[in-house]
Amino acid sequence: MFRRFMVSFSRFMYGRNGIDRMFSGLCIVYLVLWLCEGLIGILTDWYTAYFVIRLLMLGLFGYMIFRFLSRNVDARRRENEWYCNLVDRLFRKNRGGYGQGGGYGNYGQGDGNFGGKKVYSTPEKPTRDRKNYKYVKCKSCGATLRLKRRKGTHTATCPCCKANVRVRSFF
Repeated sequence: MFRRFMVSFSRFMYGRNGIDRMFSGLCIVYLVLWLCEGLIGILTDWYTAYFVIRLLMLGLFGYMIFRFLSRNVDARRRENEWYCNLVDRLFRKNRGGYGQGGGYGNYGQGDGNFGGKKVYSTPEKPTRDRKNYKYVKCKSCGATLRLKRRKGTHTATCPCCKANVRVRSFF
């Protein structure tokens, strides 16, 4: 019974927008409005504010359902991209991305490419490469080196300061 429902629901949702990052953000805003509505309803007698918040919640819920069920995926994707850029600009701690050297406090120097080996300029390491590459910090200059994973103990040369870096890998 449940399986039949899930199959029919997946057929219904085919070609629709569904849940994205903007939908999740709208859910958080909806929950905050719900908490404010509850607090205003319990603590005060401000019926006008309570009514306005209730109308905002109703409009927000309608917009969330509209976005969720929309078949115009391109327009919803553009909206989601705008929202993601806004949130990233507001809440991003480190303004530089991968391979964007410059600035003090970054691990790498320059454009991040030294002799074919990638040196990342931010402390974050991509998780998609963890299977094939090992990230090692040079002890002399602090650059982060991306080296191919090989079993055993190896020595690599840092492209920034030409120091030898010892790398141990168990698999």
